Amino acid sequence: IVKQEGFLALYKGTGPALMLTSHGGVQFVVYEFLRKHFHYARAQRSSTERSSVMKRLEDSLGYLTIGAISKMVASTVTYPLQVIKSRMQQPSSSIELTNTGDVRIVKRSYGGLLSTVQRILKKEGISGFFKGAIPNAVRVAPSAAVTFVVYETVMDVLEVD
Repeated sequence: IVKQEGFLALYKGTGPALMLTSHGGVQFVVYEFLRKHFHYARAQRSSTERSSVMKRLEDSLGYLTIGAISKMVASTVTYPLQVIKSRMQQPSSSIELTNTGDVRIVKRSYGGLLSTVQRILKKEGISGFFKGAIPNAVRVAPSAAVTFVVYETVMDVLEVD
């Protein structure tokens, strides 16, 4: 990268990457909103009292669902930043095959943040910012669902409200 595009090419997409740190915040806000909206209050019990297996299973399924939904929402909301970052980080030229089987060299010149946004809007429209958003959301939802079940279990064990 340094040989072909220079030292600063190592920092392409840093602006959108820094803005992507908001992803976790969006995810937790949505999660807490859904948890409260659907009345999934954390257990308030004495250490000797135990919930039934069915109640714990029901709560876990609720947390799985809410966790998956919150991750999908956060991923979709912040996905345009991911697209912008990825476009900015693309090599300035690459070799591609055309539909007819010919080989061609394609020049890409995504500059800064604003020029990248303008170029995507001009060439692809709003939908260009969401290319691949659905497969991405489906890919990340299961791990987030499990993460939130573990999170709620730890909060329950620590008796945090």
